Amino acid sequence: MLFSMVLASIVLRTSAYLPTAVQISRTTTSRRSCLRNLNRHFSTPPSAGDPPSFYDSIFETGSPPAPSDAPSTDALSAPSSSPISPPPEPPASEFLNNASDDTKAFLAASSTGTGSRDFLTTQRDSLASITEEIYQMSGREFNLNSPTQLSEVLYGVKNGGSTAKDTLDAMAGAGNPLAGKVLKYRALKSSIKRQEKQEERMAARRKLGSSSSAPPSSGSPNMKDNFTSGRDPLLLIDASAYIFRAYYAMPPLHRSDGTPTGAVLGFCNMLNRLVMERLLRGERPRLVMVFDASGKNFRHSIYGDYKANRPPCPVDLVPQFPLIRALATAYGVQQIEAGGYEADDVIATLSVRGVSEGVNVNVVSSDKDLMQLVTPMGAEPSVHLIDPMKQVRVDEDRVREKWGVGPEKLGDVLALAGDSADNVPGIKGIGPKIASGLIEEYGDLEKLLEGAEGIKQKRRRELLVEGREMARLSRRLVELVRDVPEEKMVGMEGMEVKELRMEEMNEDRLLNFYSEMGFRDLGKRMKNRFGIEGRRLEGATKTGVLPKASRTVMSHSSSCLSTSPVSPTW
Repeated sequence: MLFSMVLASIVLRTSAYLPTAVQISRTTTSRRSCLRNLNRHFSTPPSAGDPPSFYDSIFETGSPPAPSDAPSTDALSAPSSSPISPPPEPPASEFLNNASDDTKAFLAASSTGTGSRDFLTTQRDSLASITEEIYQMSGREFNLNSPTQLSEVLYGVKNGGSTAKDTLDAMAGAGNPLAGKVLKYRALKSSIKRQEKQEERMAARRKLGSSSSAPPSSGSPNMKDNFTSGRDPLLLIDASAYIFRAYYAMPPLHRSDGTPTGAVLGFCNMLNRLVMERLLRGERPRLVMVFDASGKNFRHSIYGDYKANRPPCPVDLVPQFPLIRALATAYGVQQIEAGGYEADDVIATLSVRGVSEGVNVNVVSSDKDLMQLVTPMGAEPSVHLIDPMKQVRVDEDRVREKWGVGPEKLGDVLALAGDSADNVPGIKGIGPKIASGLIEEYGDLEKLLEGAEGIKQKRRRELLVEGREMARLSRRLVELVRDVPEEKMVGMEGMEVKELRMEEMNEDRLLNFYSEMGFRDLGKRMKNRFGIEGRRLEGATKTGVLPKASRTVMSHSSSCLSTSPVSPTW
């Protein structure tokens, strides 16, 4: 009876909070359900000393590193004469008897070469994300490990005993999302502690099991620098597309004044994963963020309904576009766009120019149109596509595997099959599989259309004859412009492709940006990486990069990618 009365009192005290909190919880759940598994790819930088990962391979020109149990095909990764520490022995049975599911997954990752550090990094990133959500839901930052402060946030009273697990369980069962988040935070933190202890034990075993204490030589596949030595490709990030991916992969976070910041945080974490280790080593990677310019482009004059089927841009994503441009400035990343053209055209032009200047190019995108740029196997310099979320490098073989034709004929296939994402019409009734077969048989689109009357299958012949002109129009829409005039490309005035590098790391500028965006946890972790934890920034001032919603100018295009940039001031 007493417990029922306490529970009723708790529910009544939080009833005023529930509608908003439940709405936030539902929004978060809905957003995460779209691309739940992609969230981990927007993770923070790996710890120093981590084994090479897919993100290291992005700065290579060849294929990603082979799994630990497979022979390496990279000459630079050949075994050296220096001894390498053997893999850890399977953990003793007593460690597995009472292990949780998370611990078992951690041990499996360690023993199979998946990477215990990557597993722990993912767990820590999840904990940081939950922490940020709790701060957003409660409206302020507080010590989550203090029962008194937690009780004050939950109930408005300082009663540490009311934060016991059974009370939180009751609140979560009654529909209080904040209580559920706190329970999830505690469970995940306990899991991380167990895994950290297990990692310490395994590290000790590896040390004891080494045949020699000598460090790996510079030729060792365990040396991270080896994955960039002598290799300096240009990374072209399809920024407009990645804004959307970050938006759907992250929870709907907001700054204290209500400005949405979830996509910005996701983009920060993606950049950290790509380049932070190199920046901390004093390197200046070749990396450019390419944006869609404001307004319509030349394809709209060819076909008025181009991309007309796209839904309106999410309201809480619109103000984040200028913030991500400010993010690029904070990181010292070159930004390029071209009025009247799409980001794909700028990427195509930079790729062609890069190859002509002897620079290998990796395009960070999952856009199928950009697969037309992939160079033949063995070409040097080369152009590849990189999708860090799926951890895939797209070369000529992958294009053929997916589309049935090589990159040079992909435009013909897309012209026949159409593209529902961009509202490219194609020929109705002709899908990618039939299209690739026809192009392979006839050689190219024009030869196919000229010989359409001779096709034996009646239905196919009729479709091609009737849709001949629409196919030609579609071919113009999917064709990438590879010679965008230099005077049109804003951000690259008079520069050669090989000169496109990031600026040197400006720690204060980056941390100030984190501070203004309200990324407290990310700021703390990066201070630790910079070795300045606890230091107050000298002369830190407001950067002025957080524009109000009224400063975001939308064009009349149906796509919300045409957001006018806001020039940041530092």
